[in-house]
Amino acid sequence: MSLRIIPILAVLIPAAALHADVIYTNFGTGTAYSSGAGVIVTSDNSAWSSVAIAFTPSANYDLTSIELVATDIIPDYLGATLGIFADNGSGQPGGAPLESFALGPLGQFGDAVPLLTVESLLQPLLWANTQYWIGLNAPIGDLIVWNQNVTSSLGFSQTDGSGNWSTSNADQGAVEVDGTLDPNAPTPPTQEGTVLPQTGQPISSIPEPQSWWLMAAGLAAVAIYAQRARFANQK
Repeated sequence: MSLRIIPILAVLIPAAALHADVIYTNFGTGTAYSSGAGVIVTSDNSAWSSVAIAFTPSANYDLTSIELVATDIIPDYLGATLGIFADNGSGQPGGAPLESFALGPLGQFGDAVPLLTVESLLQPLLWANTQYWIGLNAPIGDLIVWNQNVTSSLGFSQTDGSGNWSTSNADQGAVEVDGTLDPNAPTPPTQEGTVLPQTGQPISSIPEPQSWWLMAAGLAAVAIYAQRARFANQK
């Protein structure tokens, strides 16, 4: 008689994914999107992505997955690349992606195609009230369409092919970002010289003016006490 070992881990992982929260979405009811319109995505010689959409988590989340719809004007064996980025401090995607994903061959533009879902392996921490970006890039020589949302969600950034970003107020490509709440996320560091993940800027140890006044008053009190003690000892 043989015993069958149930792969518990394989069961638990999908179950945990069901409890993910929606951090950002612009899909319509029933994940509706436009099959006949979208943003053309190309390759860029200097920037990691050529089109990027910003979002801001309302709480600390660990990324679990990203869903989007992208199609190819002339389908081939190539696919696009997707990435999640921190902000560069100037309202544009910055640096290397926190995590990147390779998308397989895409369907024909104009057809109703299934959603593309990528699962996060690194599950980077996304800080509350901090802007992040979802960026998409096409292979060299290919034109890909990030299919348009149908909820009138506007605004994204795009490059000119040479790494220079500009802002567009047109309709966004359809995308959803999911994650799990992270109540144990560490508080942002406060020691001098440490770079804050929200801003990318080092923390300064220079006290605020009010702190300077409190410090000066304290030192003056200590000096007066020491002077009185010295005079008392001389008597």
